[in-house]
Amino acid sequence: MRLILIRHGESEGNASGVIQGRVDFGLSPAGVREAQATAAFLAACGADRVVTSPLRRAAQTAEIIAGRLGHDAFPMPELMEYDIGDASGLTPGELRQRFPEVLAAAAAGQRPTFPGEEGRDNFAVRLRKALDELAEARGTTVAVAHGGVISSLCHLVLGIGVNRPAAFHVANCSLTEIVSDRSGRLVVARHNDTCHLSGMATFADRG
Repeated sequence: MRLILIRHGESEGNASGVIQGRVDFGLSPAGVREAQATAAFLAACGADRVVTSPLRRAAQTAEIIAGRLGHDAFPMPELMEYDIGDASGLTPGELRQRFPEVLAAAAAGQRPTFPGEEGRDNFAVRLRKALDELAEARGTTVAVAHGGVISSLCHLVLGIGVNRPAAFHVANCSLTEIVSDRSGRLVVARHNDTCHLSGMATFADRG
């Protein structure tokens, strides 16, 4: 089993500096170029299937990649970004103004929580379901998702609870690879690889 996780290309929300969550932005022009470069790189590697979060920024990235690989991109709702509730669509400045206590918790090293958010335990359940399903697939799967999803999947593989602060930074169109070793154990073989982007990578990780 080989799972190549790709964060979507830069979105319109990334470019405008908002915290996205489930707000459904499409790709920016830079994001399209990142997706095209990623597709060209993966064409040389090959893949057996492409799955994607149904949110537009991921689905558009997946369509570009899948087209280059000669596949269709199949939606996988479990790969949608974490729903951050009332913080969705805010800029960092607006977040500081509306939820100062949340930022104070983050500054203290705690996982911030937002009114109306999905809930980390619920998030862990759906990501575990996705990981179990993807781990059963033979060959190579390309899965296009989001920064919070990819970081948390790495947490699950390494046995780190998703309630803990994120330990993995995920750039736009970076590659993170999870494979099974000889014993069948899942391991993170590569993380946040942007070498194929030739300096195009955008690093603001706001969902």
